[in-house]
Amino acid sequence: MKRPPAVAALVSAALVFALMAVATKVAARRLPGAQVAFVRFAIGLGSCALARVWVPMRAHNKLGLVMRGAYGGAAVLFYFLAIAHLPVGIATLLNYTAPVFTAFYAAMFMGEAIKRATLGALALTSAGVALVIVATAPPGSLALGPWQLVGLLSAVLSGAAVATIRQVRKTDGSWEVFTAFCVAGALITLVPAARDWIRPTPGEWAVLAAVGVTSVVGQLLMTHSLRYVPAAAGGVIIQLTPVTSLAIGWALLNERIGALALGGAALTLAGVSLGTYLAGRRESDVAAD
Repeated sequence: MKRPPAVAALVSAALVFALMAVATKVAARRLPGAQVAFVRFAIGLGSCALARVWVPMRAHNKLGLVMRGAYGGAAVLFYFLAIAHLPVGIATLLNYTAPVFTAFYAAMFMGEAIKRATLGALALTSAGVALVIVATAPPGSLALGPWQLVGLLSAVLSGAAVATIRQVRKTDGSWEVFTAFCVAGALITLVPAARDWIRPTPGEWAVLAAVGVTSVVGQLLMTHSLRYVPAAAGGVIIQLTPVTSLAIGWALLNERIGALALGGAALTLAGVSLGTYLAGRRESDVAAD
């Protein structure tokens, strides 16, 4: 079976993650964010159990898998808490400032060079996100409230997780990486979910199932692609997720976007375009080797 090109897979993952964010916002209207996150990981574990029937799994870089799981699980918990208390577009934008942290984490701990063009793409996306945050702050308030800080904390952890995936994928398969993520995430979210558990309605269970399924599809696409796309450039491409979340939030959830926020989204798109170009060149180089 032919694998999807890495850049195309990463773009697809970004769009799927946007759908997951919107489904999470719908579920979190009544259910606690930690509960939604736990169900997401539980569905992920179910998919891993099914996959193991057909896909042999064996961990090689065990420390890397633990780190990927811990970073990613904690990032999702804080991200879902932010979604529960903020507009989905804003929470997603905060979480997806992760490429800034990914690039520097990869440079400091993995020896991955940061090229000037990638820094330019990171600057564009970061400036765009900052504009959107400022533009959507309540009148007379600081741009960063407590739940916005929670969103940024999710970005710090997510940045470390993405960089770690890049390293772990050199030795371990997509399903091993995803299993580590789901195990750690379920353990991290279990206690807060059980403490504040609210019994979902049948409709809410359907939305929770959508959160879990889109999570599985998005994670596998992302994990595959980050084996071939550099961590910093890959993080820029994934910025399609907050842009799409903003658009869906505006169209379906009545989350209105002002001119300044639209300008920030445009800057983000510019950064995504540059990142896609850089990653595409990298993918061609790998294919030629």
